[in-house]
Amino acid sequence: MNPDMPLETFLPPPEFSDVHMLLTKDWNGMNNGVFPIRVHPWAVELLSAAIAYPVVRPDVELFWPDQSALANLLQDNEYFSRSVVYCPLRWFNAYMRQPNGEGLNPDSPAYLQVHPGDLLVHFPGTPRDKLTETLEPYLAIAESHRPEWELPLERTGYIEETKRFWERMHRSSSSR
Repeated sequence: MNPDMPLETFLPPPEFSDVHMLLTKDWNGMNNGVFPIRVHPWAVELLSAAIAYPVVRPDVELFWPDQSALANLLQDNEYFSRSVVYCPLRWFNAYMRQPNGEGLNPDSPAYLQVHPGDLLVHFPGTPRDKLTETLEPYLAIAESHRPEWELPLERTGYIEETKRFWERMHRSSSSR
């Protein structure tokens, strides 16, 4: 939605060199619609384990095959989980607003919905036969390059928000 939003905005500062993946959560738990992952041997190991999970653990029912496999690995394996940080969902998995893309959806928490200036909008669970209908209003907004949606980083609030988030993470990791 906002091509002016640098991806680096959300990445951890240098002192978090052991963080290799950023994820978000919603009411279903982990959401892996969009996630930054560091190019690193850890990432290759995690993704290989997630791909192999249904073969290695055929006894485990996976409600969402890829997402459930990844969630199970992170839940059951400290080696993987210690290198993941859960970020606010709106950073890179914001949900859609009203069907026309204009107003907030009153049936969904506003803090989970895409706002002008946000990086992107995520459409989890959209049925294949409804993709065009669901995406068209958002594509129209994006393709029209409306200034209220394509805010410069300085006007989004993300500079301060990400700084506070990583400072809190630093304080909580220092107190362990």
